[in-house]
Amino acid sequence: MFSQLAQKLLGTSPVKTKPLIDSERFVLLKTQLRKELFQPDEESKAFFPEETALVKRIRTETAALNRNNMTRTHAYLAYYRRNPEVHWALLAHMVSRNGGYHMTDLKSSSMTQLLSQEERRKFFLFLERANSAIFADAFPQLLLYEHSKHKELRLRKYFPIFHISRFMAPIWESFIQEPHSPLLTTALIINEQSMIQERVLKRTRHGEILLRLDFQLQEFLGFTNVIFPFVNKQDGIRSLTGLTVERFADPKRRIETGKFLYELLFEHPDVFHGVGEFTNAVPHTGSRMDYWESIYTSDPFANNDKVYSPSLLDAWADHPFFPPPPIDWYTNESFIGHLQDSPLIKKVDLTKKVLENVKHLKAINELKSLF
Repeated sequence: MFSQLAQKLLGTSPVKTKPLIDSERFVLLKTQLRKELFQPDEESKAFFPEETALVKRIRTETAALNRNNMTRTHAYLAYYRRNPEVHWALLAHMVSRNGGYHMTDLKSSSMTQLLSQEERRKFFLFLERANSAIFADAFPQLLLYEHSKHKELRLRKYFPIFHISRFMAPIWESFIQEPHSPLLTTALIINEQSMIQERVLKRTRHGEILLRLDFQLQEFLGFTNVIFPFVNKQDGIRSLTGLTVERFADPKRRIETGKFLYELLFEHPDVFHGVGEFTNAVPHTGSRMDYWESIYTSDPFANNDKVYSPSLLDAWADHPFFPPPPIDWYTNESFIGHLQDSPLIKKVDLTKKVLENVKHLKAINELKSLF
């Protein structure tokens, strides 16, 4: 199944895979995850004062950092620098950067004629809703783990009060006992994509919006690129790698996308070191000028041929976060198989393709302005 999904995702010959963990550990983990399906789903009320204080601190910090795409993106990177064994945090930082680019693209000079103001607003709200929901679910897990490194902590006790899926309990317990970064990363990818499918897309109009706009945005190009800038060139254009993907409405497709991106980021040394240099040198603003300053400008009054790509703070006001319904997506074992394998993929240089997309999008927008 994995190879077939991968082939559809990348449009290539069947993708080779490697075991994520050895067969003995996978069987044990699978047994533990199956047992979770029969665990009670009630919050523990026996919290000591120091435990209650910890819950309050985590809630306060998560809410403050979940203000907008910029605060979330910076928070992921800061966390990774403190806890480099949690690979997911760096992957989340880079995916969150792309989320910011997509948000500001909606206000760029290349999109003025392609979507109505109402369509732009709805798609922004979809992106904001999905990304803020992921942060609200994942960041308490990260902070609980970080706290456990300094003081012994039974993470499982805290999960119900933060509405964290029971799926993650044996994963974190395994990681604390025997750290395995790829397994934890893959489990978090599965959890977050399944969570937004169950809590956001199925139970709000955002799922309907995604289906309606998915094809339209595919036609406009660029929205389907998840890019990693990794080589700094002299002409103000960084080389890009990443994936061009379609149909994000399918949660299994999103999970496979996450696994591919993780493989690309952590298993290709030039990408890993290049991304590290980029994230250290360039704070995230949401503007695509961050990585292509010769193509984009964040100055709306610039008198040149560059594409206007605003910063996030100039493009969109902050929106309050409304917690999604606290429903646990983990009701059957169908997703456990995603923990068994990881893909082996080659790095693809997307620089030329993305440059062509930029020119194409600009031309389409100018053509539509004539009608």
